[in-house]
Formats: sequence, C-alpha cells, structure tokens
Amino acid sequence: MIELLAASLIFLDVKSTEVKFQGTGLELAGVITSPPEDGKKHPAFLIMPGSGPTDRDGNQLPTYKTDLLKEIGNTLSEAGFVVMRFDKRPVARYRELWPKTIAEISPFFSLENHLADVEAAYNFLKTQPNVDTSRMVLAGHSEGGLFTVALAAKLNPKAICLLAAPGRGMDVILREQLMAQINPLPDSDVKTQLINDLDRAITTSKASTTPATGLHPGLAPLFSPSNGHILNGYFNFDPIPALKAYKGAVFIANGESDVQINAERDAKPLYEAAMSREKKNAKLLLIPNTSHNFKVVGKATDAGVTGPPQPALLDGLKEFLKSNVRN
Repeated sequence: MIELLAASLIFLDVKSTEVKFQGTGLELAGVITSPPEDGKKHPAFLIMPGSGPTDRDGNQLPTYKTDLLKEIGNTLSEAGFVVMRFDKRPVARYRELWPKTIAEISPFFSLENHLADVEAAYNFLKTQPNVDTSRMVLAGHSEGGLFTVALAAKLNPKAICLLAAPGRGMDVILREQLMAQINPLPDSDVKTQLINDLDRAITTSKASTTPATGLHPGLAPLFSPSNGHILNGYFNFDPIPALKAYKGAVFIANGESDVQINAERDAKPLYEAAMSREKKNAKLLLIPNTSHNFKVVGKATDAGVTGPPQPALLDGLKEFLKSNVRN
C-alpha cells in the first residue's frame, strides 16, 4: 500500500520554475509549479510552511524531512492550480543576509516582517501570466496557518486553507506544549521552577519585545532576546476574530493525533468561527491516526514525519477547491 501511495506522488506533468521576489529587506527564493501549458489562466495557490527554519517543501534539512508542502503543491498543480511555495526568512539559505547583532535580529524576524513577506509573495504570484487573479487561494501549515488567518481579510483571496493551524493564542498553545514536557518530571522543585519561569516568560513576552531574564536553562533558548519580537507578535494575535473578518470560503484540516495543534481545541473553534459568519462557507476535515504533518501514525509515540501525506487530506483539498475555486 505504501509503495502504491508513493508511486502516486510522482508528478510527471508538473512544470517547476524557480523564482525570486523582493521581501522586506531581502530577496526571497521560491518555486512555482504549474499544470501543463495550455494558453489558459489557472487558479493559484500560495502555501506557507510551519514555524522555525522550515523551507518551501516543509523540511528542516538535514534532520527533518516531511516534503508535505512539496507533495501538496505538486498534487494541486496536477489538478490545475498554479502553486507557489517559498523559503521564508529564517531558512538557512539566507544566513549571510541576516543581521549580525541581537538588536537587529529580533525585529528582522518579527511577525510583521513575516506577514509582509507573505503579502509580497501573494502579489508576485498574481503577476504570473498563467494565473487567474480572481481565483486566488491563501494557505498555510501550522505557523503558516496563522499567517493565512492574519492576512485573509486584507488580501481577500477567494478561499483560504488552514492545515493544522492554531485556533487559540500562541501563548496558550505554547504553554500547553511545554507543560506536556514539564508535568512528567519527577523532581517537584525543578517542576515548580519551570512552571513559574514559564508563566513569567509568557507574561513578559506578551507585554514587551524584551523577554524575561534569569529563566531556567531549559526555557532560556526559547525566550531569548533574538525571539523577542516574534514572540510578542505571536502572543498578541487572536485568530478567531481575524477569521471572522474574512468573507471567503474556508477549509480547515487537522490530524486527530496531532500533538502540537489540537483538533478539538484549535480546529473546531476555527470552524465554529468560520460558520458564525454571515456566509457559512467552511469545511472541517479531521483525519484519524494522523500527525501534525498529516502522516499516518499508529500510536501516540510515532513521530509522524515521514511517508506520503494522508490521501484524505489531498482528496479533501481537491474536493473543496473544485467546489469553491475552480468552478
């Protein structure tokens, strides 16, 4: 079965073109995949990766390889979409262009700069001669889903797709993720220190771009001065009112075995927000035995990183887009 699924992900008819466009303060690189040339204009799909130095394919090489976004992009290009993916500013290929001081690094990686880069990519995609600008789709996985919700009302694409996207404040989600690691610790004194420091760090980062100091060594790297601006941006963004302000079609998907973004506490509230709008045009897809990266998992301890994406995700995406964008 796995061999058959893998074979289905060989995309012989997809045209791939390397591109560059101007982001905020640096030139960014990406790739556009297109269906075979037929002289027609096609709907277009921009998809953003998850957090950290995750690249256009959904990978952090050499240790972390999912190819999730690459496989989604090629699948949709075979289905008639022009798809753009790009390496966002934290990807290592830009290392020589990063600022050299902490005072410059933190604002360089701010949420505002990330969002400006996405907007630049979206506008660049609209200039492609084979793109029908009336049928644009903005999409993102994990952190990319946060970017999508934040920009949806402003860019007003025909549809948005939220793949394992946060439905709560990132301060709440981050605390939940870290508490899952802190709670099992056997030393009660260490546990108490970590919890107190974590709450102090989150409160400080929500109020300021200057993180808390004197934290436990286990927390200090996350709440470092270089992360000050992006954490402040994350912690002050609420996806629910942002989604309610968007008027187009919404696709929401989550793995039921996702240990980072919760199907019940994130995906369902996003769906409820979308369905509370005047135009109740939303689709919720919860996929059993599926990880944060939309890979098959058999048990909770499975990494869920390798292998092809769940067919249910690809089929659900294509069905939603056929109904809401292609027609």
